[in-house]
Amino acid sequence: MESLWAELLTNIAIVAIAVSVWTHGHHWIDARHTLLRSLAFGLLMGVGALSVMRFPVEVMPGVLVDLRLSMVALAGFWGGPPGGLLAGAMTAAYRLQQGGVGAFAGSISISVATAVGIGAHLALRGRTTRPRHIVLMAFILSAGCMLSFLALPAHVLEVVASQAILPTGVLTFVGVLVASFPLRHELLRREALESKRIYKSVVEALPDCLNVKDPQGRFVAANPATAELMRARSSADLIGKSDFDFYPRQIAETFRKDELSVLKSEAPQTFEQHLQDETGGTIWLSTLKAPLRDNAGAMVGIITHNRDITLQKKLALDLAESERRLAYALSHMADGLAMFDKDGLLVLCNEQYRSMFPLTADLRVPGTPHATILRAAAERGEEDIAPNQVESWIESIAGSARTSGERQVRIADGRWLQIKTSPTEDGGTLTLFSDITAAKRSEAALLQSNEKLSLLAHRDGLTDLLTRRAFDEALEREFGRARRNATQLSLLLLDVDWFKNYNDHYGHPAGDECLRAVSRCIAEAARRPADSSARYGGEEFAILLPETDAKGAFVLAGTIRTNVKVMRIPHVASEKKVVTVSIGVATFDPSKPGMGRADLLRQADEALYAAKAAGRDRIIGWRPQAPRVAKAG
Repeated sequence: MESLWAELLTNIAIVAIAVSVWTHGHHWIDARHTLLRSLAFGLLMGVGALSVMRFPVEVMPGVLVDLRLSMVALAGFWGGPPGGLLAGAMTAAYRLQQGGVGAFAGSISISVATAVGIGAHLALRGRTTRPRHIVLMAFILSAGCMLSFLALPAHVLEVVASQAILPTGVLTFVGVLVASFPLRHELLRREALESKRIYKSVVEALPDCLNVKDPQGRFVAANPATAELMRARSSADLIGKSDFDFYPRQIAETFRKDELSVLKSEAPQTFEQHLQDETGGTIWLSTLKAPLRDNAGAMVGIITHNRDITLQKKLALDLAESERRLAYALSHMADGLAMFDKDGLLVLCNEQYRSMFPLTADLRVPGTPHATILRAAAERGEEDIAPNQVESWIESIAGSARTSGERQVRIADGRWLQIKTSPTEDGGTLTLFSDITAAKRSEAALLQSNEKLSLLAHRDGLTDLLTRRAFDEALEREFGRARRNATQLSLLLLDVDWFKNYNDHYGHPAGDECLRAVSRCIAEAARRPADSSARYGGEEFAILLPETDAKGAFVLAGTIRTNVKVMRIPHVASEKKVVTVSIGVATFDPSKPGMGRADLLRQADEALYAAKAAGRDRIIGWRPQAPRVAKAG
């Protein structure tokens, strides 16, 4: 019996030694690769398994059990698949080398232990190992090991079944528990140290200040950022000191007042604090102070987190100043401004915008839909829109707001507005309204003046016919059209006979009246819209007849000559005793190439000269050789 307990204690001692070796010697391999660490643990457990096999417990004559299965399962459970497979292979190989009737069954039990340990490791998937996980794994391992006895030959199983199976299961169960809890404790301690190291690294790397003070306001822990803020050489220089050792008394008292407030309320509080930097500038801090409690829940200090918000403060001040300037600019600008968001809601406008639309000013406030404003403008008569066209008008306005554009509209009260629309990046629109009523009136007045000036520039002041310059422009225009369209163009040059003698005898006022009478006859005859009549110079007139052949030109010339003669304006200085005219006719024929505008003018002038040379009161058409003469009737 004493031998049994000695052997049992020897097995347990070997397991304890293996666990102790790992817990005290794993540090040198922790920094290695995970695979190497797993293999090292598996090797250690494999050696332990081989060792316990050297000191088996004899539960009955010839029947030996040991803690090898516990060691193999521990290798897979705590070391992972590589360690479990290594320990299992070492143990199985040794058992097979030993031989005997139980070699096969022993290999089976080792395989079961390997599978149970690795399976439990994978099932946890990196989660924290709980005591219940260890107990469950030990129970499954014990059950599996007892079942592996079924692999023994039947005659051997009958002998050992009653006395070996249960001790083996119990021993395996106890072995797993004995080894696992110290390993779990070491793992948790190692994880805690690693977490502490990580937390320390994070705290020291924080750009924000983080520190802990006792209830008396003395530092018990601080990171480098806190030392830098307080202009201390290092975090260690802060320990045991308070704010009064680093700040002016007034600032330190303010900080201490905040700490006392937290101690009194026993709840976290946020403060906004400020102090001066080395250059005399102001540093703004957003400070969170929270109570630090011990395991019993009693307050043992204060945790302080300071965040530098100097830049945010400056940006906030700059933003406030920008908003003030923007509000000032909006309120003093001459134009109206309105901004709508992507949903068509008015989000910003100035008073000028509202004053431009007095009938709907009550609706032109932030939050009102654009469609509602436009519909009210049509209903209240601010916009002159027919009732059946209101909705389509609103849709067109909404559509035009999606693109940059500029338009001018006249509202119902007669004012003109220039509207410039620009889409914003967020899908909204920015619209600028300018009252251009005065500019429109000035533009209309200027246009009217220009029309009058144009009329004066193109009309002869005495006869109201075209001027020589306007006629030249008309001749160039019509000659080009006739050439392009292959149509005929006729030109009449008319001269009042013996007009100088008329002026000398009757005087210039009478001469002017005579020219006006002749111009009326010309205007009455050449009254087609395309016809152009002009005072060509002094008592000479020109009539341009588009799409008119020589025959038609002679007919119109005859009408003018007859109408002037019928007026029977006395002219004692003339052989005819009344005012008469001489007319020269020339025609552009597109079928005869080579004729230019200057040629047409020259031919008409030559024909007029021939009419005057033939005794005046004549109409003569130009011909290359012999002009045709139409005598007075």
